[in-house]
Amino acid sequence: YLRALVPPEAGAPPVPAGAFNVAAQLLANEAGVDDHPPQARVHLASGEWLTLRAARIGDDIDVSIERATYAERRDLFARSAGLTQRETELLDFLARGADTRAIASQMFISEHTVQDHLKAIFAKSGVSSRRDLLARVAAR
Repeated sequence: YLRALVPPEAGAPPVPAGAFNVAAQLLANEAGVDDHPPQARVHLASGEWLTLRAARIGDDIDVSIERATYAERRDLFARSAGLTQRETELLDFLARGADTRAIASQMFISEHTVQDHLKAIFAKSGVSSRRDLLARVAAR
């Protein structure tokens, strides 16, 4: 992942800017200046999402770089598309392969309401099918 994060220009530091950012956030937390978690998500040209996190190990700051989990990608997608909590919940059922009837049963709503939620999600996210929606959330 480092090669994908570090610009290829000559003279570029061998550490991605995101690593400096999450380390600075950790220092801000320790100084009591800010309480946001020392983490960031980075979208690569390949379409993958990475999560960078900073933590203390003794006197040093360790920055981990790992592939973003489904929950992290879903959270980012839901917030960027402006989905409601119920729409996000429905999205999770879709990701697990549930059909309209199963979603309605699990969410205690009618199948018609499931379809209404799906239409709203499609409109907010600019897709027109469940398959495209899940592909966008997965962003692998």
